[in-house]
Amino acid sequence: MHSRAPSLHDIEAARGRLSPYLSSTPISLSPGLSELVDRTVHIKWDNKFRTGSFKERGALNFLLRLPEEQLRRGVCAASAGNHALALSFHAKRLGVPCHLVMPAAAPLVKVESCRKLGAHIQQSGTLYECLQIAQELASSKGFTFVPPFDHPYIVEGQGVAGVELVEQLGDFDSVVIPVGGGGYAAGVATAIKALRPNVFILGVCSEWAINMRSSAQSAASVQVPMTIADGIAVKKIGAVTGPILDRYVDSVLPVSEEAIARAIMALLEHEHTVVEGAGAAALAGLMEGLLPAPYCKPAVFVCGSNIDMNLLSRLIEHDMAERGRLLRVRMAAPDQPGALEGITSIIARHGANVLQVMHDRFYPKIPGYVEITIVMEVRDPSHAKSVADDLSRIGVLDMS
Repeated sequence: MHSRAPSLHDIEAARGRLSPYLSSTPISLSPGLSELVDRTVHIKWDNKFRTGSFKERGALNFLLRLPEEQLRRGVCAASAGNHALALSFHAKRLGVPCHLVMPAAAPLVKVESCRKLGAHIQQSGTLYECLQIAQELASSKGFTFVPPFDHPYIVEGQGVAGVELVEQLGDFDSVVIPVGGGGYAAGVATAIKALRPNVFILGVCSEWAINMRSSAQSAASVQVPMTIADGIAVKKIGAVTGPILDRYVDSVLPVSEEAIARAIMALLEHEHTVVEGAGAAALAGLMEGLLPAPYCKPAVFVCGSNIDMNLLSRLIEHDMAERGRLLRVRMAAPDQPGALEGITSIIARHGANVLQVMHDRFYPKIPGYVEITIVMEVRDPSHAKSVADDLSRIGVLDMS
């Protein structure tokens, strides 16, 4: 492997290489998020590429660096999603055969998108197993293996985002960027520190990844806990990217799954933008107060939008419950006609919206009664209390 760390010159050369294919991604001030964290927050929208993530820069730069003979033989990669999407998209544009090995648990939306782009898809168990298979394919079939982050060509491609930021935004004192395997943060940090050495760079990683790195569970044959930030669910920083992060990134700190979920909802509410877990990690770090106090003008990198719609739906429901917008009551009522109507009429009178009704006559706590659980949408906690108070007069058993 060509292991020399990329310089600003390499990144600027990569920009020239990419410019016929990729436009600069936009940046904008976010008044809502600025108010939320009491800082002047600008968002660098690296989720605005065709495949929905920043990965396109690195994948395309790698392809454009390969000799014609290697391109004709084809490329292969192991990826949970965004790297696979980016590589398959640009391989198709350049007419390069593309072979992808994806984990069995990879988000369906990403697998199907890669298939539609013409890539040959093979699925296996874990990402580690996929990596082994992809490397075997490269050895046996003559494909060129394209790593997701740990290669200078990938790093210099991702670093183009840092050059863009400096040109687009004159007044910023800090950068907040997600860290998985480190290719994105390493490239951006290299560019930023060369152009604006006094800018503070905060890397935000997933608490899940930290736990997996330190836990025996990561190597054991047990079910690995899920993460909503699959794009940065990397158990090991790269050999190429690690030293670059150590040199140029001022601090790398973890955030919880809950913090990432809140950041996804904040972007949906304040920016009307759907973002995946990895894409929201940087904002999660800012919302959790990880950026040191003196820095009040951060540029936050939002790097991906490929979230599974079922997961997004669950996160919205969870957020509603957290904000007191959902009320669940469990009641006992006589098992006779009209009992449910009496309950729902109270709910209707208060203007609450019934989302789900569960009617259990087999295991009630009171013989001859039926247990009814109702989930409803309410305006706020005070509205929930008024509904619950009224229902309590006819026998609420539990409420949460």
